[in-house]
Amino acid sequence: MAQGSGGREGTPSTPAGGWYPLPGADMRELLRSVERDLSIDPRQLAPAPRGTHVVALVPARWLAGLRDRRLPPGPCPRAEGLAEAEVRTLLQRSVQRLPPGWTRVEVHGLRKRRLCYPLGGGPAPEDGSCGPETLTRFMQDVAAQNYRNLWRHAYHRYAQPYSRSPAPSAAPALESVRQALQRVYGCCFLPVGEATQCPSHAREGPCPPRGGPACPSLLRAEALLESPEMLYVVHPHLPFSLHDVVTFSPAKLTNSQAKVLFILFRVLRAMDACHRQGLACGALSLHHVAVDEKLCSELRLDLSAYEGPEEDESQEAPMARREAGRQPGPPPGQEELGGLVLDWVHGRISNFHYLMELNRLAGRRPGDPNYHPVLPWVVDFTTPHGRFRDLRKSKFRLNKGDKQLDFTYEMTRQAFVAGGAGGGEPPHVPHHISDVLSDITYYVYKARRTPRAVLCGHVRAQWEPHEYPASMERMQSWTPDECIPEFYSDPSIFRSIHPDMPDLDVPSWCGSSQEFVAAHRALLESREVSQDLHHWIDLTFGYKLQGKEAVKEKNVCLHLVDAHTHLASYGVVQLFDQPHPPRLAGTLALLPEPPLIPRLLIETIQETAGQEDVMGNPGQLPNGVGRPVLEAAPCEATWARDRPAAGEEDLEQATEALDSISLAGKAGDQLASSSGQAAPGLLSFSVASASRPGRRSKAAGADPGEGEEGRILLPEGFHPVQALEELEKTGNFLAKGLGGLWEVPGQPRGRPAVQLRHLFHRDMQALGVLLAEMVFASRVRTLQPDAPLRVRFQAVRALCTRHPKEVPVSLQPVLDTLLQLSGPEGPLGAERGPLGRLFEYRPVSRGLPPPCPGQLLSPFSSVVPFPPYFPALHRFILLYQARRVEDEAQGRELVFALWQQLGAVLSDISPEGLEVLLPFVLSLMSEEHTAVYAAWYLFEPVAKALGPKNANKYLLKPLIGAYESPGQLHGRVYLYTDCFVAQLMVRLGLPAFLSHLLPHVLQVLAGTEASPEESKDLAGAAEDEESGLPGAGPGSCAFGEEIPMDGEPPASSGLGLPDYTSGVSFHDQADLPETEDFQAGLYVTESPQSQEAEAVSLGRLSDKSSTSETSLGEERAPDDGGAPVDKSSLQSGDSSQDLKQSEGSEEEDEEEEDSCVALEEEDGQPEEADGASGLALSDTLLSMEAAVAGSSGGDGEGPEEPLPEQSEGKEQKILLDTACRMVRWLSAKLGPTVASRHVARNLLRLLTSCYVGPTRQQFTASGGESPPLSAGNIYQQRPVLGDVASGPVLSCLLHLAHLYGEPVLTYQYLPYISYLVAPGSASGPSRLNSRKEAGLLAAVTLTQKIIVCLSDSTLMDILPRISHEVLLPVLSFLTSLVTGFPSGAQARTILCVKTISLIALICLRIGQEMVQQHLSEPVAAFFQVFSQLHELRQQDLKLDPTGRGEGPLPEVVFSDGQQRPVDPALLDELEKVFTLEMAYTIYVPFSCLLGDIIRKIIPNHELVGELAGLYLESLSPSSRSPASVEPAVPSAGPEWDPQGGRCPQDDGHSGTFGSVLVGNRIQVPADSQPESPGPLGPISGAGGGGLGSGSEDNALKQELPRSAHGLSGNWLAYWQYEVGVSQQDAHFHFHQIRLQSFPGHSGAVKCVAPLSGEDFFLSGSKDRTVRLWPLYNYGDGTCETAPRLVYTQHRKSVFFVGQLEAPQHVVSCDGAVHVWDPFTGKTLRAVELLDSRVPLTAVAVMPAPHTSITMASSDSTLRFVDCRKPGLQHEFRLGGGLNAGLVRSLAVSPSGRSVVAGFSSGFMVLLDTRTGLVLRGWPAHEGDILQIKAVEGSVLVSSSSDHSLTVWKELEPKPTHHYKSASDPIHTFDLYGSQVVTGTAANKIGVCSLLEPPSQATTKLSSENFRGTLTSLALLPTKRHLLLGSDNGVIRLLA
Repeated sequence: MAQGSGGREGTPSTPAGGWYPLPGADMRELLRSVERDLSIDPRQLAPAPRGTHVVALVPARWLAGLRDRRLPPGPCPRAEGLAEAEVRTLLQRSVQRLPPGWTRVEVHGLRKRRLCYPLGGGPAPEDGSCGPETLTRFMQDVAAQNYRNLWRHAYHRYAQPYSRSPAPSAAPALESVRQALQRVYGCCFLPVGEATQCPSHAREGPCPPRGGPACPSLLRAEALLESPEMLYVVHPHLPFSLHDVVTFSPAKLTNSQAKVLFILFRVLRAMDACHRQGLACGALSLHHVAVDEKLCSELRLDLSAYEGPEEDESQEAPMARREAGRQPGPPPGQEELGGLVLDWVHGRISNFHYLMELNRLAGRRPGDPNYHPVLPWVVDFTTPHGRFRDLRKSKFRLNKGDKQLDFTYEMTRQAFVAGGAGGGEPPHVPHHISDVLSDITYYVYKARRTPRAVLCGHVRAQWEPHEYPASMERMQSWTPDECIPEFYSDPSIFRSIHPDMPDLDVPSWCGSSQEFVAAHRALLESREVSQDLHHWIDLTFGYKLQGKEAVKEKNVCLHLVDAHTHLASYGVVQLFDQPHPPRLAGTLALLPEPPLIPRLLIETIQETAGQEDVMGNPGQLPNGVGRPVLEAAPCEATWARDRPAAGEEDLEQATEALDSISLAGKAGDQLASSSGQAAPGLLSFSVASASRPGRRSKAAGADPGEGEEGRILLPEGFHPVQALEELEKTGNFLAKGLGGLWEVPGQPRGRPAVQLRHLFHRDMQALGVLLAEMVFASRVRTLQPDAPLRVRFQAVRALCTRHPKEVPVSLQPVLDTLLQLSGPEGPLGAERGPLGRLFEYRPVSRGLPPPCPGQLLSPFSSVVPFPPYFPALHRFILLYQARRVEDEAQGRELVFALWQQLGAVLSDISPEGLEVLLPFVLSLMSEEHTAVYAAWYLFEPVAKALGPKNANKYLLKPLIGAYESPGQLHGRVYLYTDCFVAQLMVRLGLPAFLSHLLPHVLQVLAGTEASPEESKDLAGAAEDEESGLPGAGPGSCAFGEEIPMDGEPPASSGLGLPDYTSGVSFHDQADLPETEDFQAGLYVTESPQSQEAEAVSLGRLSDKSSTSETSLGEERAPDDGGAPVDKSSLQSGDSSQDLKQSEGSEEEDEEEEDSCVALEEEDGQPEEADGASGLALSDTLLSMEAAVAGSSGGDGEGPEEPLPEQSEGKEQKILLDTACRMVRWLSAKLGPTVASRHVARNLLRLLTSCYVGPTRQQFTASGGESPPLSAGNIYQQRPVLGDVASGPVLSCLLHLAHLYGEPVLTYQYLPYISYLVAPGSASGPSRLNSRKEAGLLAAVTLTQKIIVCLSDSTLMDILPRISHEVLLPVLSFLTSLVTGFPSGAQARTILCVKTISLIALICLRIGQEMVQQHLSEPVAAFFQVFSQLHELRQQDLKLDPTGRGEGPLPEVVFSDGQQRPVDPALLDELEKVFTLEMAYTIYVPFSCLLGDIIRKIIPNHELVGELAGLYLESLSPSSRSPASVEPAVPSAGPEWDPQGGRCPQDDGHSGTFGSVLVGNRIQVPADSQPESPGPLGPISGAGGGGLGSGSEDNALKQELPRSAHGLSGNWLAYWQYEVGVSQQDAHFHFHQIRLQSFPGHSGAVKCVAPLSGEDFFLSGSKDRTVRLWPLYNYGDGTCETAPRLVYTQHRKSVFFVGQLEAPQHVVSCDGAVHVWDPFTGKTLRAVELLDSRVPLTAVAVMPAPHTSITMASSDSTLRFVDCRKPGLQHEFRLGGGLNAGLVRSLAVSPSGRSVVAGFSSGFMVLLDTRTGLVLRGWPAHEGDILQIKAVEGSVLVSSSSDHSLTVWKELEPKPTHHYKSASDPIHTFDLYGSQVVTGTAANKIGVCSLLEPPSQATTKLSSENFRGTLTSLALLPTKRHLLLGSDNGVIRLLA
C-alpha cells in the first residue's frame, strides 16, 4: 500500500482512505525526536499501539554498543536488505521471527520542557534494618505513618490557610526524575543528539555502578539516554503483555487465583522498589505488565505520567475538540463505544468509520498480517454493481457451505469426545471456522504491493505469480475470509510492483481502480448493506461468536473455544454480548403526507422503484415532501422483513417472543405463495440477489383489485410501534451490553505544587484500575485503548458497583482498599490535571495508612491474601532468571542452588502454586546443560508434590529427553542408579514407568544412542512382541525398517506427550460439561488397553545420535565400586568421579571404523588380517584403552588426545556398570512376571539392536598378529563390535535366569530366538532387511549363552527344538543361494563363524553318538554349501546379474539330483564367505570332534577336506601337501589338548553321555597364558560380556545357582501362562492359582491395600493392628510370609487403610485417623473428633497434588484435614435435612474435584470439594451402600446390600450399567482398567465390564486355595494378582 514517506502509519495516498489512525501530536513529536537523537531511520520506527512509546527495529550489535555504554552511540545502521513493507511488517507485535542480527527495542521518552514544575518530597528514607518483617515492626510502622498522615491532614486543613511559613522547598521535577531513573535502573544517562555532553552531567554526582535494576520484576533498561530536549529509556521489546493474556489467552489464568495473585505480587514488588527509590510508576494499565510464556511478569513504567502541562491554554484544547467531535463525520478519538453505537444507529457516522472503530476497539492493528482490520465483502462483482451478499452468514460459511461446516464441527466434536492424545492443548475442539482473516489471505490480498521474498516466505515457497487471483471477482469468490479496508479506500493496492504479476483487475463496470474504490465504498454505505450490517457485526464482533447462537449460525471460532494456554498477541475478540441494534430507518407514523389509497400506492411504488434502480446511488437516504412513498420503502419493519422465507429465525433475536413465531410462519407462507406473481419492476434495489428470495417487497404480491372500494390499505410493512421497539432495543443493548453510558470527565485543573507521595497514591489507584480491568477484561474492551486514567477509573468503579459478584473473593479487599469502593462516604474529592490523583486517600482507613506496595506485600496487612509460599517462589524464579548457563558446570551449580530453595517453596505449596512453579522446572529439565541434573535433583520433590497422574502428564516427556540426549555422558550415571529409578517408579506409578520410561532407561545397555540405524530399534518392537512369539503366525511380523520413522521429531519419543514448558493448568477442561469426560485422553492410561498403548510402551530411540559411540564397557562384578547416590557427594565436585566432559568420543569411534575398513582393503578378506585370537582381553574388564590400542595398532594411526578418550571410556564403563546393577536390582524388585514381561522383553529387543548396521558388524581390532587358524579353534569365535555392545544386555538377561531359574531360558528366551530366526512368510526369494540380519546374529549369540547355562537333562529335552527351530532356520539363511544379506559378505561371514562356534559347543556338550542322532541334519546342511558352490563354479554359471527380479531365477540341477533356484548376483557374496579358509575353519574342529562319524554324517567331507588342505598349502606350500590333511589332524592334537588344562567342576561338566569327556579338556584357561596370542584367545562367545570371571566364560556348562526366588510349582505355572499372554490383552483373567499366604492377624481382615510399587501391601484387621507385608515370590505357592512391620497404636477394629500419594504416608482409621510412616512405624498425626460420641465412619484419601484426607463422621459431616497443617481445612454438612443414615463409604474422583458419599439408606451425595456445594443427591440403591469407587471420566461404581453393583456417570440421573448378584451382596470390589473384580461372602470372584456390552463372569473359590469367608479384596494391576482377606485373619495371594 502506498503510504506516506517512512514506515510510520501515515495518510494513504488516496484521499478516500484516511482510515489509518494518525499518531497524535505527542507521538509524532516523539518519533521525530527518536529519529533525530538516535539517528534511526524513520522507516524502522513505529508507534506502539497505545501511543506511550516507540518500537524500533535495530541491529543487535548497535544495541550491544548502547548496553556497553560506548560514548557516543553511532548512528543506527539502516535495514538495507529489507524492503519498506518488510520492515513495516517486522515492527508488528504479532511477528515473532526477525532476520538474524536484528532485534526490536522500545524507546520511552520524556520531554524535559514538561518537567519544569517543582516536585516535593524525596524518596522515603530506607529502614536501617533489613531483616525479615515482624508483626511488631509492622505495627510500629503503621502507627508512625498514621500519626504523620493525621498531622499533615490537620495542618493542610486548619493551619496552612493562616500560616505565614514559606512552602517547603521542592526540587525541579527533571532533576529528581533523572536521579530516580538512574537509581532504579542501575545505570547512568548517556548523552546523545546534538550536544555530546549534556550540561546536566557536569553537576551530577558520581554515577551509580552499572548493575541490574533495583528489582528484577521491573523490565530492565538496555540504556538511559539524554539529549538536550529529551530523556530516553530503552527497553528490550517484549511481545506479550497482560492485556494479551486476558484478551487472547484467557484460559491461561482461568481456574487459578494463584496465577493472578502471583502476577500482582511481582507487580507490587516492582512498584515497591520504584517507590523506595523515589520514582512513581505512572498510570499503569494491563499493557504495562509484560509477561512471558511462564507468566513471569515484568513491569514497564509509564513515564509519560510525569509530564506536566506546558501552559494553561493547552488544557482547553481537548475539551474543545471533544465538543466538536459530536458533528457528523469520522468519530472523535476519545468517544466511547456507547456514543459510537448511537451515532451509527442514528446514521450520524458512516458504516466504514464505524466498522474501523470496532476493529480498533478489538485491538486490530493496520499492517499486522495476523491481525489486520476486517470489513465485510458486500457484493460479488458478477453483475454491474454486484449482487449483494447475505450478511447474515459469515463469508466462511458462504464459501464452504453448511454441509462442510457441519461435517467439520461433528468430526472435531467426536474426536474431542474420544480425547485424542496430542499437542499442548486438546487436539480437536469442536469448531466451524478457524479465523476471520488469516495471514496467508492478507498477503494474497496485498500481493501486488508486497515484496516477492515476503510472499515466498508466507504464501508459497515457490514463486508462481499467476496463481494469485487476477481479478476482484476471482479474489472475492476464492477467499473464505473477509475483506480488508484497502479495497474500500486505497486504489494503489491494485497496482503491482512485480514485473511478472499483472495489476489486479477491477470489474468491467469500473474504468479505473479509483473509480472502483469509490463505487465499492458507496456499496458499503448503501441502504441494503446498512439494514443488515448489524447481523455481520454480531457474527464478527458480537454475541454470535459464542454459545448456542454461534453453533446455530455455524460460527464457532477455534480461537475462542480451544482454551489455549500459549500466549498470543492476536485472536478473535468479542465486543458485544447482546444483539446489536439495527440502523434506525425512521418512523412510518410521522410521515409528512397521509398514506395513499391502494391503486396509487402500487403505481407509485413501481415508478419509484424503477427510479431507484436507475439512480443506482443507494447511499443517500431520500427525504423530501414531494416523494412520500420513497420514504415508505425503507420503513418496513427491519426485523420482520429480514426473515428467511421459512420463518426459521425468531422475530426478535434478543427476546424470543413466542407469540411472534406463528405470525412469522404466516408471513413467510404468504410471501412464498405470492412471490411467483411479483412483477420485475417491483423489486427493491437489493432483490437482485437470487440467493435471497425472502427479500422481496411484501406489497409486490398484493392484487390491486382485492381491497374493497374506498377502504384505505396501509403498506404491508406499516409498523406504528417500530420506533418504540427500536428505542427499547437500543436501550437494552446499552444497559446490558455496555453497562450504560459513562460521563466524560470535566475540565481538569492543574495544581501548582506536586508532591511525590501524591504521585505514589496515583500509582496505587492506577494499580487498582489495572486489577479491575483484569477482572472485567471482556467488559472494558469497549473503552478506547488510550483512554485516560480517570475515564478508566470511572468505568471500572461503575463495573465493580454493578457486578460485585464477578470480582474474585481474593481480590475484593484489595480493590476496595485501592479504589475506596465501599467507604462510608466513597472516595474524597478528586484532583484535576494530568499529575493529579483520581481522589484523595483518607489519612487513616480501617486503621491503616493509605495503601502502598510495602503494605500490600506485608504478610500482616491481610489486604491481599498472598499464600505463604509466594516469597520463596519469587526467590526461586529470581535465581532461575539471574543465572546464565553456558556449560554443564554452571548448569549443575544452578540446579543445585535451586534445589536448596525448592524445599521452602514446596513445603506449603498448593496445586495452584504448582502451576506457577512447574514451567520453570520443565524448562530446566528440557535444556541441554541442566536436563540431567534437574532430573536428579528436582524430579523427586516436584513429582512428590504433583502426584503420579500429573507427574506423568508433565514430567514424563522431559525425563525421556534426559535419557535420550546423546553424548551427555557427564553426570548421566546418576539417572541409572537404583535409588533414582526407585523414585521414578514411585512417583510416576509402576504402570507408567514400565510402559513409557523403562525402554528408554534400558537403551544405555546396548549403547543404542550410538548409531543412527539403531534409532529404529524399538520401533518394530510391538510387532516383535506380538506377532513373533509362539501362538502368532510366524510370518506376521513386520520389522522395524518398514516403519517410516525418519520424519519424526526426535523429541517425540513415540509418545504423543504435550509440551507444557509454556504453561500448566491442572484444570485444562474446566469449562466442559461434567457429563462428558474429555480429560481422560490427556493422561497416560493406567494399563495398556490398546495397540496404541502397546506401541507407546515400546518407546522410540532418538534420531539425534552420534555416528558410532559403541559402548565398549563390560559388566563389572557387583561388589566393585559404584557411583555415589547421595546428593551431597554429587555436589562435592566431579573430580572424585573423574566425570569430565568427554571430547574424544567421535574421533575415537571414527578411528575404530577406519581401522576395520583399512584391514579389509589391505587383505581382501577380513579373516586373514584378523588373527585367530581376537582381542587380547583381561579376564573381567574390557577397558577402552585396550580397544583404542588395538585400533591404532591396526592402521598405524594413534589418537591425538588419548586422555579424553580414556576418561570417556572410564565414564562409559562406570555408566554401564551402574546401569547393569540397576537392572539386576530392578529384576528382583519387580518379581518374575513383571520382570519377564517388561525387563526381559525389552532386553531381548535391545539385543537385536546391538548388531544393527555395518559398524556393529566389524571384527574388533586384534591385539597382535597370530597364526590365522589352527586345529584348536573349536569353541571360539572372534568378537565383533556388536558382541562388545551386547555384553551388558546378555549379562542382564542371564541374571534374570539366575534369579528365576532355567524356565526363563527355555520358556522365554528360546521362543524369542526361534521367532528371530524364523524364515519370512514370502515363499519366493527374499532379501533380508538389516534388522532381520541383526536378529540372526543376536539369536546365535544368545543361544550360545543359553546352551552353557542349561543342565544336561534340559539340553537333551530341548535339543530337537534347538535343531529344528534355531539351527536349521539359521543355516537356511546362511547357505541360501537366493537370499542376500544387506551387509553383504561381512554379515554372512560373522554369522558363519558364530554358527560354527555354536554347533561345536553343542557337539562338545552332547558327544559323538548324540550328534549323529540329533544334529546330523544341521551339520550336513552346513557342509553341503561347499559342494553346491563347487558345482556352480564348475558349471561356470555366468548370467546377467542385472536381470534379477524381472523373471524367475535360473534353476540349476545339482549332483544330488535336486533342482534349486540360484541368484547369480549372490555368487560373488557367497564366494567371499565360503572360502578355503572357511572350509579349513569348519573342517578341522568337526573332524576332531566327530572322528569317524564325520563320514556317516557328512557326504561331502572329502571335498571340504581337500579345500582345507588347499588353504594350508596356500599358507606354507613347502611344509604341507594337499594329501596330508587327514594325518595332520592327529598331529595337531597335542597343540590344542594340553592335559594340564584346568577343568572346573569336571564331573559336573562331563555330562551323562558316555566317553566324550574331550570337550572339557579342550580349554586353555586365559589366566594361565594371559599374553599368549595362541589359538584359543578369548573363548567367550559374547566377546567380553557375560558374568563373572574368564574361566566361567570359557566353560561349556555353568550350572545356574539355586535362588530363593526360583520359579517352581504354582509360581512356575502362573509365570508360564503370563509370559505367553499378549500385553495387549486388557482383560483380567482369574485362574485360582494360589501363590502365597500371609498369616498373622488374629481377627478378620477388614481392609487390604497394596502400595503403589506393588512390592508391599497393607492390611487392617479386627485385631486392632495394621501390618505391612512384602510381596516377593518365594517357593512353589505353599509358602507363608511374615509381615515386615506391625502398627499397634489403634484402640479399635481398623476398617480403613490407605496411602497418601505425595508423602507416601499410611492412613488408617478405627474411628480415629492415624497417619504414620510405613518405614519406621512412627505415628505422625492422629485425628480424633472432639466429641467421642461422633466417631468417623468412612475415610478417603485425596489424590495428589492434594495432600488432604477426607473423613465422614456419624453426624453426616464431611471434614478435610491437611496432614501438613494443624486443624481442619473444611467442614461440610452432607445431611441437608435428610435422614439418610450413616455414611458408609467415601470415594474421591481421580482429579480430586469431587467426593461422593454413600449412606446406609442407599442414598448417595456428590459434593464439589472446592466449594462444598452439593452437586447431586439421589437414592442410588435400596439397601445399605457397601463400597464406592470413582474412576476416570466422572464414573462412579457402587455396590449395595441389595445385591447390586451399579455404574453411574456423576451428573446423569440413570445408571450406565447395573449388575445383580444372585446369592450374596458384593461387599468388596476393585477396579482393573475398564473391569470391576468383585467378591462376595459366598467366596465368589466376579469380573464385570464397565464398557458396552455388559458382561459378567464369576468363579467360586476352592477350599484348598482359600479357607474362611472372603472379607476384603484388592487387585495388583501390574502383576494381575488378587489379595484376598478372610475372616480367619489369613490373606492369600491368588492369580
